[in-house]
Amino acid sequence: MRRIAGLLALMLALGGCAPPAATPAGSLLTPLPPLATASATPPPATPSLTPEPATPTRTVPAATPVSTASTTPAGRATPGRTPATRPPQRGTATPEPACRNDAEFLADLTVPDGAQFLPGQTFVKKWSVKNSGGCDWGPGYRLVFVGGEALTAAPGAAGQTEFALYPARAGAAAVWEVPMRAPDTPGEYVGRWQARDPLGNLFGGVVFIKIEVIPLPAPP
Repeated sequence: MRRIAGLLALMLALGGCAPPAATPAGSLLTPLPPLATASATPPPATPSLTPEPATPTRTVPAATPVSTASTTPAGRATPGRTPATRPPQRGTATPEPACRNDAEFLADLTVPDGAQFLPGQTFVKKWSVKNSGGCDWGPGYRLVFVGGEALTAAPGAAGQTEFALYPARAGAAAVWEVPMRAPDTPGEYVGRWQARDPLGNLFGGVVFIKIEVIPLPAPP
């Protein structure tokens, strides 16, 4: 009996160590894959998107205009500033007369245009004119040379280029006259004259003289 019991115990022990039965072919049971072992290294953390602080807007102050009129007491321009520019000085304007001056030529009273004279011959040129303005011609009104040949080499008028006007009321006729002398050299000569008021303003039309100086006749 003891021997039989020992054999049974041996068989049971061997039966527990036997390999498992093979799975029949075509079985529908598919062994599950082993569970994935969690990785020891944790995945990298996704960086949190934190909004950047807004840059404060800087307000640029308006530029202060630079004064160009300021200067130092010594008269020098302040450094960094443009010296003030003074406006150009205007000339003193000639004052306007209280009334309007004018003169109108009427006729040649003596020495017509182209008159002939011998060298050195003296004469007086006269023009008939009218005071066609609104001012009376009084002291200070002059007849002045304005161009050409003055021809004022006569005694008492040598080199003279202005003469007093005879007084004439506005609207009245008058005579202008100038003592003259023919040049010593033969040729044609023209002189121009015009009226001037006491303020120095020329007015009216220009009157002129035109003569011809002829050679002296040859001695017999």
